[in-house]
Amino acid sequence: MLSQHCISNKLQSLISILYSLFSILYSLFPLLRLLLLTPSLCLLLLAACVPATPSPTPTPVLTPTPTLTPSPTPIPSPTPTATPIPPMELAIRWPEQVSALQPVPVEVDFVPPPDVDVSPAVTALVLDPRWHVWGIFHLEHQGENRYAAGEPLQLPLEPLEGDWRLAVSVQSELAVVGERRLVFRPSAIPFRDLASVLPAGVDLRVPQQFMEGIAQGDPLAGGRVWRYEDGELAVWWAPGPTEPLLLNNAIVMLEATHDPENPPTVRGVEETAWRGQAAFQFDEDWPADSSGTDGGPAEALVIQGPDYHLYVLRVRALGQETIPPILYQVRDTFVFSEP
Repeated sequence: MLSQHCISNKLQSLISILYSLFSILYSLFPLLRLLLLTPSLCLLLLAACVPATPSPTPTPVLTPTPTLTPSPTPIPSPTPTATPIPPMELAIRWPEQVSALQPVPVEVDFVPPPDVDVSPAVTALVLDPRWHVWGIFHLEHQGENRYAAGEPLQLPLEPLEGDWRLAVSVQSELAVVGERRLVFRPSAIPFRDLASVLPAGVDLRVPQQFMEGIAQGDPLAGGRVWRYEDGELAVWWAPGPTEPLLLNNAIVMLEATHDPENPPTVRGVEETAWRGQAAFQFDEDWPADSSGTDGGPAEALVIQGPDYHLYVLRVRALGQETIPPILYQVRDTFVFSEP
């Protein structure tokens, strides 16, 4: 019995020892597993770090480059040089002396280059000594190289003293050479002394160049007729009724200045005023007379003066349809002054 008990104890001890060893081994198993896996991981890391062996580079096969034959260099054609067009030449046509008695044609000459057709636009300005515009003129082609305004320059009867100027403006596709400006001074005009001819208190500026054709009466009643080129200026005077001017009185005064054997035709009448005085204006058409004087249109003013004198102031064209502008300028100098 004792022997069996001893054997049993020994077996239990052995089993206990084996169990302990197994427990120890089981507890060491993760470490052993790690130790077994570590070499494999190291080998993998080393394998990843080692560079891959490059594959052999294929040797390129050189293809022979074809030799290009150079083409001949083209010779450029010479560029034609445009021939410059010469400018136009401008020359102002202007008389040596100018005055109101002789209207001045506003003209210029343009000389274009040979075989060149050009049509410039030409304008001229006339400025008085105060630099005020006296006239604007548009010049038109008159044939060949001449450009001229449709109307001449009519200067004032008594112009301002000093330098007057003519300036020409040109618009053209070609350059223009030549003087475009000039300075001039109108000639002074001498006037007749009519102080002892006309009634007291009346003034009229008649140039000496006007030729006297009729001289009648005295300062109380009379008349004067002057002619200049293609026009006639007349002034007649006589005492009138001491009452406001009426049309019938104006007609009587007007007809007293007509040729009874060859009177003009009265085309119209208009009541007006002259320098603040009552007046009537008559439009007339005069025939040629027996003395050889040509006919033409006329304007006659019948004016009542401050002293009730009646005046007929007439401007008339001779042999043409237009009354010369200079006659209007002289007529407009007719004024009443203190006796």
